[in-house]
Parts: sequence; structure tokens; C-alpha cells
Amino acid sequence: MKSYRATGAKKFEVVEKVSTDPSLIKLKVDLICPTLTDLAVFQGKLNIEYPITPCSMATAIVSEDRPEYGLKRGNKVILNPYLITSNANSYVEPKTYGVNLDGFLADFLELPIDNIIPFPEEVKAEEAVFANMVAVALSALSGIRFEKGTYVSIIGGSLLNLTIAQLALYYQAIPIFISSDRRYLNLADDAGIYYCLDETKEDISKRVFEITGGRMTEFSVMHALPWATPAFLSAVTARGGECRVVSLNSAYIPRLEVNISDFTRKNLSLKGVSCGFSEFNSAVNLLAIKQISFDGFIDKVVPIDDAQALFTEMTNQPSIYIGPVIKA
Repeated sequence: MKSYRATGAKKFEVVEKVSTDPSLIKLKVDLICPTLTDLAVFQGKLNIEYPITPCSMATAIVSEDRPEYGLKRGNKVILNPYLITSNANSYVEPKTYGVNLDGFLADFLELPIDNIIPFPEEVKAEEAVFANMVAVALSALSGIRFEKGTYVSIIGGSLLNLTIAQLALYYQAIPIFISSDRRYLNLADDAGIYYCLDETKEDISKRVFEITGGRMTEFSVMHALPWATPAFLSAVTARGGECRVVSLNSAYIPRLEVNISDFTRKNLSLKGVSCGFSEFNSAVNLLAIKQISFDGFIDKVVPIDDAQALFTEMTNQPSIYIGPVIKA
């Protein structure tokens, strides 16, 4: 079992692991989707124990029959990145593979049965690899009681925000997708998002005012990205509205600056979301009913032997790819 461990100095060391625990399920890793958190691990930005294997979004193939679990060799599975413990609750964030313990950047893995979810034949691996992204999107909108036609602003160009926007459509809301990156605006348009606003060409507050008939949006969601515009949160949200700032993981969130007085003046509430633990099974079910389109999400595929080159390229230009994927 070959694993790629980040040293914390923008390098991977390739190590061979030996199978030690017969209770674990042996898996051939299939697709791996690196995130900004994985890039931060590679760059040595996190206060964690190095060396460590990054990556928490992946699919795999069962390597051997395990009849006691109903698994057969060749079954395709999604890897649940959250460490399941008996004391997990809403106040203690669960540990995740790739940050708190070795992740999925490897050719073979051994995992507990609780972290393995078979997915239906009709679900492609290119869709299943985004299961945790769907889980975080579900968490981002959790507790919001959408009425049909409710406007919601989605701020920042990212695959997570594209997923959130499509989920808002599924809830019969009207998403307004805001980005400075034409690639994401085009994908949003292709996914059926009617309002796609280019912040480099339009007065965003004015356009949202026009779209909503002067009401602005009752809800706003922003992905915590280095290139996001936090000022839009308070600007486009109606008085008394709710704002949510989301991230795929709490281990790496870039510094974001906003004028808190604007939130106080408009009586806005602000909530952070950085974990999809409680929604992971729901995310898998959502994948099965094909409510989210992942067309165009993957724009770069490299073999695992080129992981070093890919991470180096992304270090130099973090937004170079929309959805890079590693084929193990």
C-alpha cells in the first residue's frame, strides 16, 4: 500500500504501508479530489502533526470479498471522511481523515466498515467523489425553511457554491449566484441557475435590488475563499436576514474581514458551517436521486504518480483548476 505523505515543506514522501488489522476493509483507491485544505496541508500551513497523508474526498473499489459486511470484491464505495466515535455530538467536531489522521492520497487503503458506503450502479465515481461537498451543502442550508420563490444569494465561485445553488433550486428557492470567475458563472448557467451575476461587470447590490423588487435576499451564503468578497454578505441581505459562511473543513479557513457594524445595523444573523458529518448519509441519498448535476465539475485528471506536480502547480496558482481529480 503506497501512501503520499505531506512533509509540511511542499513535498510528498512516498511510503509503503503493511496490512496490520484484519478487521479493516482493504480498498483500491479510485478517484481523489484535493481541496484547498489539502493544499494547505501540503504547504505546511496547518498546526498539525507532520508527515501526514492529505485528502478527504475519494471513492474506492473493494479489494476482497467481505461477506460479513455484504461487500464483494469490485464493489464501488464512497469513503466517509469523518471518524465515527461514540461521543460525537454537535458541540465536538469529528476528526477527519487527511487532517487529524492519514487521509486518502494512496493507491490502497484499509478503513473501518463505518467509513465505507457502497453507491448505486447509476451513480458514477465522478459524481460520488463529491459526496462530502454535497454533505456540507446540506449542512449550509440546514434549518432554513424555504418558501417557494425565496431568494438566496450564493457568494463566491466554487464547486461547493454551485452545489449549494442547485440544492436551493431543489428546495424551490431562487438562487442568485455571484462570482468574479466566468468559469463558475458558465457552470451555474448550465445547471439551470437563472441569475448569475459577474461581480467584475455589474453593481451587485443594485442588481440584487432589481431582481428581488427592492427586498434584497432573506438568506445569503458565502464560501470562505481567499478570492471571495465578504462585503457582499451584508450588502445583499435584507434587514433581519440570515448569513452563512461555509467551508469544506474547519482546519483551513482563510482570513476574511467584514464590517460587523453593517451586520448590527441591519439586524443580520451570521452562522459558520464547516462540517458535513451529520448530513453525509443524506448526501449519498441525494446523489442516488440525481438532483445535483456535476457536469463540468472535473476539469483536470492526473495519475497518482503526478500528485507532487499537481500540488506544486496548485500552490503557485490555487484557482488554476475548477475540480482537479487524481486517479489512483
